[in-house]
Amino acid sequence: MAWSKHLRKPRKPAHCELCQRAIGALTEHHLHPKSRHKDKRLLKQFSREHLRLSIAWLCGPCHKHIHRKISERELAYEYFDVERLRAHPEVSEFVEWLAGKPADFVPKTSRRGRR
Repeated sequence: MAWSKHLRKPRKPAHCELCQRAIGALTEHHLHPKSRHKDKRLLKQFSREHLRLSIAWLCGPCHKHIHRKISERELAYEYFDVERLRAHPEVSEFVEWLAGKPADFVPKTSRRGRR
């Protein structure tokens, strides 16, 4: 798959790209984890620039939940855009639950289900 060589880092929105809550302190989630950027198979599909600049802006709870439920390998090859992340059953369920909470709500985390 050929990607543009003139990508730009997406601007920080006013809301989390998954739960849509208006949060000021959003974090950068690399859609292809940085630990995988030297993976030869990945570099055959995407340019280094694409890997570096493909990010999603997420609130802390969504970001933590993704890394708790999906391995870096899966993130790199299967869940490398926001729509795919939303389609993951455990992420979808969490995002749906979190979306109705106030912007300052921070869920208690559990170590169960951690990879």
